[in-house]
Amino acid sequence: MQKLQKPMIRVLFVDDDHATRDGYTTYLIGCGYEVQSAATGQGALTLAGVWLPDVVVLDLSLPDIDGWEVSRRLKASPQTARVPIIALTGAGLPHERVSAMRAGCDRHLTKPCAPTALVDAIQRCVSALT
Repeated sequence: MQKLQKPMIRVLFVDDDHATRDGYTTYLIGCGYEVQSAATGQGALTLAGVWLPDVVVLDLSLPDIDGWEVSRRLKASPQTARVPIIALTGAGLPHERVSAMRAGCDRHLTKPCAPTALVDAIQRCVSALT
């Protein structure tokens, strides 16, 4: 009898910095996640609506639609309202952290962030859904 495997956790990683996006994406894929990435807020919204990730990792400082607005829109959409959002950002001041949570982010990590800490946050978000 063939043992059923758990489905891969789908992570949408959003950051406008190419090196950051590629580095974390490569690490997450190596950890066994299925990862898609976007460099803009609009790209994130479009991809999230079509691909339906399990978790969104979101930079708050994006060139078109900032991460706070992306978070609000994702939480307002019936398709993505339950998808956990992890803010991964340089915006680490206390008022920025509160603002991210008010916008709909479920967790907040400040850059630079160890990839292992990001994996831990992703796992906690996914565990909270089950």
